[in-house]
Amino acid sequence: MSNPCTRWRGLQAFTLLEIGVMTLLFGLLTVVAVPQIKKWIVTARSKAVTDDLRAFTQAFQTYLREKGDWPPGLAAAGEIPPGMAGYLRQSNWEKVTPVGGYYRWEKNQKHNDRTVRAAIVISSKGQARVTVDRIQLEAIDRRCDDGNLAAGSFLLGFANEPVFILEP
Repeated sequence: MSNPCTRWRGLQAFTLLEIGVMTLLFGLLTVVAVPQIKKWIVTARSKAVTDDLRAFTQAFQTYLREKGDWPPGLAAAGEIPPGMAGYLRQSNWEKVTPVGGYYRWEKNQKHNDRTVRAAIVISSKGQARVTVDRIQLEAIDRRCDDGNLAAGSFLLGFANEPVFILEP
């Protein structure tokens, strides 16, 4: 019978120093990579929301040109506004937005003490809460407006819900 200890003699093992160096390198890579990944996520979500808003704006403006007025009244969050079924892709409008919540159509509603004739709001509904921070909102605002959440076309409205104004 062979001695079990002799089988291990020819094998090389990592020293504690080598393991420590590798742990340090992985830690440094993580410190560098995580903030960059977060920036990429913010950029991707901002682009997705602004792309949605551009597509929706075109659909609503087409409706306006053809019908002579914006779609009527209010629509619940995530529901196609009345008369817009042929203009909007239902799957895009009814899905949870990249920042949480659902898109909602508003006509003649008040935001920040001013009446807005036509707007798209990102609104919480049920379990789908708007889970976006100010950094993300400012990134969206820079992509589609002036970078100021207190003014312009993209701003914070009632209950701090993001509002994209089509017609003031």
